[in-house]
Amino acid sequence: MELTTQQLNESIYDATNALLFEEDYLHIKKSIDQLNVLFSGATGVKAGDITDEDIYLPNGKAVSTIKAAHCLKELERTRRFIRGINQAIECLSGTIQGRTLNILYAGCGPYATLLTPLTSRFSSAQINFILLDINADSLAAAKTLYDKLGLSTYVIDYVCADATTYKFPDDICIDMVISETMLNALRKEPQLAIMNNLIPQMRKDAVFIPENIIVEAVLTRWKEEYSSFTITDYQPKRINLGVVYCASREFKLPQPVVIQVPASETHNRLDLFTEITVFGREVLTTYNCSLTMPFAVCKLENNREDMKVTFEYVMSDHPGFTYKY
Repeated sequence: MELTTQQLNESIYDATNALLFEEDYLHIKKSIDQLNVLFSGATGVKAGDITDEDIYLPNGKAVSTIKAAHCLKELERTRRFIRGINQAIECLSGTIQGRTLNILYAGCGPYATLLTPLTSRFSSAQINFILLDINADSLAAAKTLYDKLGLSTYVIDYVCADATTYKFPDDICIDMVISETMLNALRKEPQLAIMNNLIPQMRKDAVFIPENIIVEAVLTRWKEEYSSFTITDYQPKRINLGVVYCASREFKLPQPVVIQVPASETHNRLDLFTEITVFGREVLTTYNCSLTMPFAVCKLENNREDMKVTFEYVMSDHPGFTYKY
């Protein structure tokens, strides 16, 4: 039997509460599976076999509709972002009196995954959205979802546009911008190009999500990393080399960075590690999800002498860090 709009929203409410307040991972997984069933059923977009194609842009790749839907199923990624955004909304609501909080979601995908669950906690009098995506199919799916869930009053506008060039409406005060359009080590996707365009348009007291992204250079050893997967509470021995780049609300484009690499007979893999602070206490660290998987730069065979590695970020249709030593 098909669920009523009220039953659908009650189901979203229950799942969202689990994401926000539960620590039992089995319960959290069931809640994400529940949201996946609801969202895919309403839109017809299923996070399964990826058969559609990405969109390639001058500043990086925009993922396909099904890939965007699939992001919901990354448990830790989804719950940390939703928890962080929930905290950010509560924080901003305490400082904004007498009007609705306006949120721009750049790269919303077919489910507007990071905002839709929070409609069960905040009314449309409290929060409104501009849902933006360059993929017309994703945006159409998001509109279908909000129509079927009876949530259309939350949406100011559905905008099919490139977030790297989009300009804020003159008549709307944007209080928060959400853009989670990245891979590990900030490669391939246009996260930095989007931040470079949108952050300068924001008021000083507006919030950008994620709050902070740090990319660090680390020397690793496969045996150590493997032990951390197979031995409970094992802390792998790594050689931290320093920060390659930090992206935050005080945004600046990356500049070339020279990293000192010590000689090592044991650690011969140079990796980039990514840490993402969504907001406040909500942080994604190494191995939490695909966004924070170590990215292997190169192997430094027979590294018996100290050396220098220069990292430089390339803004192009295939963005990412290049290196030379």
